[in-house]
Amino acid sequence: MKLVCHIGTPKTASTFLQNTCATNPDWLAQNGIVYPDLMAPDPNHITLFYATALGIHDFARDYGLTTPEEVRQFRKMLSDSIAQQVGDAPENITTMVMSSENLIANFKNIKEIQNLHDLLAPHFEEIRILVYLRRQDDAILSMYGEFMRRGFSAMTFDQFLEASLGPKTYTPYLYYRRVLRQWVEVFGKEALSVRLFDKSRLRGGDVLFDFMAELQGAEQPDLTGLVPSADDNTGLSAPVLEFLRRMYPYIPNRKDKVINPVRAHLAGKINALPAQPRPKMSDIQSKHIMGHFKEANTWLRDSFFSDQKGPVFPARTGKAEEGNLGKVNLRDFAKFTGGLLT
Repeated sequence: MKLVCHIGTPKTASTFLQNTCATNPDWLAQNGIVYPDLMAPDPNHITLFYATALGIHDFARDYGLTTPEEVRQFRKMLSDSIAQQVGDAPENITTMVMSSENLIANFKNIKEIQNLHDLLAPHFEEIRILVYLRRQDDAILSMYGEFMRRGFSAMTFDQFLEASLGPKTYTPYLYYRRVLRQWVEVFGKEALSVRLFDKSRLRGGDVLFDFMAELQGAEQPDLTGLVPSADDNTGLSAPVLEFLRRMYPYIPNRKDKVINPVRAHLAGKINALPAQPRPKMSDIQSKHIMGHFKEANTWLRDSFFSDQKGPVFPARTGKAEEGNLGKVNLRDFAKFTGGLLT
């Protein structure tokens, strides 16, 4: 059996793809694909990260893994579960797909990637690593929205931007040259399928179409009968992000080193807050970000998109943008507060 291991990156519709796979098992089976149960609390196969990371992440502790011995035992259980699901798969199943953006977002060194390889390799005849890469300016803006939505920080966007470009970055996976070199070293370049998260570069102009094309090895996959997930993890509006930033001291994600139950209780109401107007950074901020990654993106083009002329992420043209972050009026603040209280 072949494995397609989808590793993200974050904010490239990973949640949407995972939920679509999890809610369409019969369609997948009819097309020779299985999306396994990896003992994860939701369709994100984050347990692969828990089982192969060198340290014990807070997410893993929240899941109940608190000691190296517990992680070792869990890794054995996960391996046994994979083996059983491969063995029990009907004869027409040729591909298993696993998906977790945490595999690229939270791994800190090549040893963890090697651990993942060692966990998966005994069970499959072939392993392909599928990754979607997004322009770094868009990715940083989207991740800032995720930080505010989940209550990770009270930073302004400018502070988050500079931190993301600094030595202790919140978005290490955006350093594509450094990160992909490690995956190439462990799995081999031929095993990597590197795709650009851009409508103009996706097959059919759609990430689900492109994803299924990768799974089926077909340029024009037939998606008849496949029902896309309605839960696509849509981001929140610019005023909502500023509202949540200011509310952070009162409802942070964690309190006393554990998940804040108040924040967890409000999660659904926070996700239901307005999504428009969409957050926008200024042209100056965008150019600053893309300039920072220029050399690495040149390597990316030369290594994986050698047929492309010019930058892999071209400069944007059009009307100059001033940005709309860091602003929320009193009326909206009261409205958003009411949304959390009712």
